Amino acid sequence: MSRRRVRTLFNQVLCGMARKRLILTADRWFADVKVLDLLNEMGISYIIRTKSSYKVLIAGRWRKLGTLGWHGNQRRRAWGRVWYTESDPRRVYLVQARARDGKGHWGVWHLVSNRNLSAIRMSREYSLRFTCEEGFRDGKRLLGFARARITCLKAWTRMFTLVALALLVMTTMGCALLMCTDREAWLRRVRSRRTARSELSLVRSIIELLAQDESWWHLLDHRTRLNLEASL
Repeated sequence: MSRRRVRTLFNQVLCGMARKRLILTADRWFADVKVLDLLNEMGISYIIRTKSSYKVLIAGRWRKLGTLGWHGNQRRRAWGRVWYTESDPRRVYLVQARARDGKGHWGVWHLVSNRNLSAIRMSREYSLRFTCEEGFRDGKRLLGFARARITCLKAWTRMFTLVALALLVMTTMGCALLMCTDREAWLRRVRSRRTARSELSLVRSIIELLAQDESWWHLLDHRTRLNLEASL
């Protein structure tokens, strides 16, 4: 994430929102110290996952995050404010969280922030970003964005707008589904029956229902006015 894009995002796209309301969450590829400096300068709170190979100063010694041991079955821990990156140190709040995957292997998050949050609060806040990942996946795989081969920036922008609108329509229909009293019966038609937890995103569930039952198409009305902030 370049600093120019960060400035554009908060100075133009999100300029109407108070910055104290915002918390930026991002994946480990965005944990550049220059970006962290800019977010601090702009007064933007952040929670960013970083790489296990990055070093922090713990007990007077620089150590890679991946080498920090855990106690027993410990799931989360907060290290407080530490020095981050040996080559160009910055002070950040560090939290680590882990969970086992379906094969029993540990998956670990190394989270840095400029806010002094508890380990539970920080890891929960970061976990909310995965709805964005589902949106990217659905837009690419289900709505055709991955198959687009566009070199013109204006044409790409129009295509992106169409995909965003399609996601908005699907999300609006998904919200209507969640309000139905018989939503569980509908969801059982498209999701795994092995567990009560849906393995499909809300958008994927709606697309599968549209393919199975034409009655769902009545929710698509060209006169509907979409409210981006309310729906997403």
